[in-house]
Amino acid sequence: MLHNQIDLLADSIRDKARDVLFEMNSDMELKGQGVVSVIINESRRDLTTQMAYFCRGRMPAVEDVRAMYRAAGLGPINAADTKKAITWTLDSKHLRGEAVDFVPVRAGVAWWGAPAGVWDRMGVIGESHGLKWGGRWKTRDCPHFEV
Repeated sequence: MLHNQIDLLADSIRDKARDVLFEMNSDMELKGQGVVSVIINESRRDLTTQMAYFCRGRMPAVEDVRAMYRAAGLGPINAADTKKAITWTLDSKHLRGEAVDFVPVRAGVAWWGAPAGVWDRMGVIGESHGLKWGGRWKTRDCPHFEV
């Protein structure tokens, strides 16, 4: 199931997300840091997906987390990642389409390990369009932007 389309977002964020994505993909500072493009990794998600993410780091059995991922239509997950929490809530703004995750791309793949300067620049761009950036949170969530 695809959850990465701008059209799935709520009216309150959709146009801002389009503008932010365009600016990130046009930004020469990001290009100078090795970013080929920026994509939407996640926009609106369904409850099954949120539950699969929420069980990471909470369910002790690797196979139980993998079963949740399969039920949500998500790709395979390695054993180590089943132990890493990636969300702290069941009430994510992604469920209402009020949040979007942007990810830099390098060499044709999502660059999750991009240096802080890349994420910080993306954060500045998102904030300049009135979005709140998860990179400012105590537990940083650099790809995350919301209204």
